[in-house]
Amino acid sequence: MLFSVMQTEVNDNLSLVSTDVIITSTMVKRWLNMAKDFALAYKKWPFLEYKGTDLIDSTAKYPYPTLMKTKSAYLVRVNSKIYTKIRYEDYLHYLEDEPTGEDRVWAEFDRDIYINANACSVGNAVEIYGTQGVADLSADGESTPFADAEPSGDEAIIKIAIAKGLKKIGGSTTEANNLMMEAKDILERIWDRMTEAMPREQLKTTPLFKKIDILGGTTEQTDPNKIGNF
Repeated sequence: MLFSVMQTEVNDNLSLVSTDVIITSTMVKRWLNMAKDFALAYKKWPFLEYKGTDLIDSTAKYPYPTLMKTKSAYLVRVNSKIYTKIRYEDYLHYLEDEPTGEDRVWAEFDRDIYINANACSVGNAVEIYGTQGVADLSADGESTPFADAEPSGDEAIIKIAIAKGLKKIGGSTTEANNLMMEAKDILERIWDRMTEAMPREQLKTTPLFKKIDILGGTTEQTDPNKIGNF
């Protein structure tokens, strides 16, 4: 849904409630952006997964991808090899203790990623995986990430924005609370559909077979660390 359409929906609904307060475009945009931020932070939405790229140079320090949320990086690959994330303090200790160490490790501090340069070569491709940050909507032709991924999410955002407007201009608190509950229900239904569609994932160490307790007549999941102990 276009931002202009969302603004019209919010403005029309609030105009029916209050005729004493002038509702400006700035107010509606602010409420919609606040609602958008709430909805996008409500769950760890898969459609916000983001990958940034870079190239290894001589600095061993790489700025966070522009559109990636701070502290959301969870996976780094260099030259198609996965590197292990460690605390920044441990990273510094490692380089101090092992200045020529070639362990594939990385750390982050502020909005910078640090990759052990001893484990790779200048020019190697870097992939950084994290969560996309979404800037405020401003132009009428813009849309939220829900527009393509799950359009009903925009309906929830509109309800949240109206609720915020009602509380700000002195409308019905009860109606505002009901709208918030309706919006959360929409977001929960979206999340339920997404989780149902997600493939069931297992650790590589998850055993393929269950251990059978012949005497007890039951089965139990085998402990990956006790394979072979019956």
